[in-house]
Amino acid sequence: MKENEKNHPLEEEPEQQTVFPQSDDEIPMSAAMRVLRAKGEEMQNEHESQYTGKKVGKLENFWYQHKWHAGLTAFGVMIAAVLLWQIITYVAPDVYIMYTGPVALIGSRYTDLETAITQVMEDYNGDGEKAISFTDNTYLTEEQIAEKQEEGGYQPDYGAMQSAYSRFQAEINAAKHMLCMLDPSLYEPLRDMGGFMPLSDIFGDDLPESAADEYGIRLGDTAFYKEFPGVRILPADTILAVRSEEAPGIQGSKKRLEALQRHAVLLRAIAEYVPDSAE
Repeated sequence: MKENEKNHPLEEEPEQQTVFPQSDDEIPMSAAMRVLRAKGEEMQNEHESQYTGKKVGKLENFWYQHKWHAGLTAFGVMIAAVLLWQIITYVAPDVYIMYTGPVALIGSRYTDLETAITQVMEDYNGDGEKAISFTDNTYLTEEQIAEKQEEGGYQPDYGAMQSAYSRFQAEINAAKHMLCMLDPSLYEPLRDMGGFMPLSDIFGDDLPESAADEYGIRLGDTAFYKEFPGVRILPADTILAVRSEEAPGIQGSKKRLEALQRHAVLLRAIAEYVPDSAE
């Protein structure tokens, strides 16, 4: 053997990598992917796409690449459509009324009461629609709870009762609902604090026969109560009164004071209502 052959043995020729033929259905692979494939290693992991290398259509590829953007865009369009519909169909309320007392205004009770009130009110804001913003809170005194329990089958929910009273207080403080229909137990403390407009500011010196005192009228003593069945769902001793001009949220606001006068006009219409048959 020659010396140079001893000192410089023939280097082994590198093994040729197996080249797999690429079919028309496969996507091109990078050099790193080809090495992994040649070694027989799995090229996919749980974080990689599970595509098998097959060619996909444009729509499927678009959805894969942009599904989050498309989904968020569709959601935004849907929300915008709902808001636009609400704006288009919105009717501004003519008056704001609050009822708090022992009767739950559920089902047709509310619509029957609203229908009766719209019979005597006018389109105060002149938009061609008579609309009422109505809020109600079901609240019973201890005496009313005891009476219902004596009748049998009544289990008071004191937690719900406390929540109703808290909502009532929040509404009074906000003074948004300016015509109040209240149980006497709730009306009297607020009246004593100067929370209601004097009836003399609405009727002058000639107060209606239904006046309960100088600030409110007793609903059951009005012809309005006797005429409309939808109103008689409320107790006859319910007191109707308009919030005071000095109430927080009203005092000093020209817009709120103008709105307050609408409610005074409505109270007068209820108190002076005369059925067509009696005219």
